[in-house]
Amino acid sequence: MVALLYGVVVFAATLLGAFVGLGGGVVIKPVLDVIGAHPLEQISFFSSCAVFAMSVTSMAKHIWNKTPIQASVVLLVAAGSVAGGICGNSLFSLAMGASGRPELIRGIQSAILAAFLACVILSVVAKHRTFPVSNPLAILFSGFLLGTAASFLGIGGGPINVAFLTLLFSFSMKDAAVYSVAVIFFSQCSNLITTGIKTGFAGYDLKILLIVIPCAVAGGFLGSVLNRKCSESFIQKVFVLAVSAVACLSLYNAVTAFITSSGGAV
Repeated sequence: MVALLYGVVVFAATLLGAFVGLGGGVVIKPVLDVIGAHPLEQISFFSSCAVFAMSVTSMAKHIWNKTPIQASVVLLVAAGSVAGGICGNSLFSLAMGASGRPELIRGIQSAILAAFLACVILSVVAKHRTFPVSNPLAILFSGFLLGTAASFLGIGGGPINVAFLTLLFSFSMKDAAVYSVAVIFFSQCSNLITTGIKTGFAGYDLKILLIVIPCAVAGGFLGSVLNRKCSESFIQKVFVLAVSAVACLSLYNAVTAFITSSGGAV
C-alpha cells in the first residue's frame, strides 16, 4: 500500500517537475515526510532516485525534439551544482551525525525549504529586473550554491533553479524549466554516486524503487511533452500554484517536526 502511494506521489511530482521545472523532489520530499513511512535518509534517497530518473527521461525527450539549449550555461551551472551536491550531501551527513535527532534536522530542512520557496514565489510573481551574468566563475559559483542547497534539502532544486535562471539569464519560464531539468540531471547524478560510494546503498529499502523509478519515468515523459505544448502564462500559473502549496506543506512539516523533536504532541 505504501509503495503504491509513493508511486502516485512520484508520478504527480515528476510530471510537475518536467512540466514547469520543479524537479519533482520539492514535492516528493515534503509529501513523503507527511506520510512518514520511512526515515529521513531513505526519503531523501527515494526523492533523489525519482528526480534523477525524471531528468534522464525529460532530457532524452528534449534532445529527441531538438529543443534549443545553450550548452555553455547548462555545463557551467551543472559543474557548480555537481560540486555543490557533494558538499550539500556531506553537510547533511554531518548534521545528522552531530545532532543525533532526525526530527530536528527534518524540521530545519522544512523551515529552510519553506523560506526558499516563499522567495521563489516573490521572484516569479513580482515584476523584477534581471541581472545578466556572463562571467564563467560567477555562473559556476552560483551553480555551486544551488547544488549545495538542493542536496542538503534533498529536493533536486527545481524551483530555486527556475528562479535563478529567469533572474540571471532572462529566460522565459518555459525555457527555464528545460534548463532546470538539465542541471538537476547532473546534480542528482553526483548525489547518488556519492551516496553509493559512502553506503553501498546498504540499509535502503530498494524494493520501493521498483515502483518509484517507472512512475518517475512516466511523469518525466508526460511533463516534457506538456512543457512544449502549453503557453508561457499557463506554465507560470501552474508553477506558482504548485510552489505555494509545497511551501505551505513544508511550513506544516517544520512546525510538527520541531514539536516532535522537543517532546511535545502534535
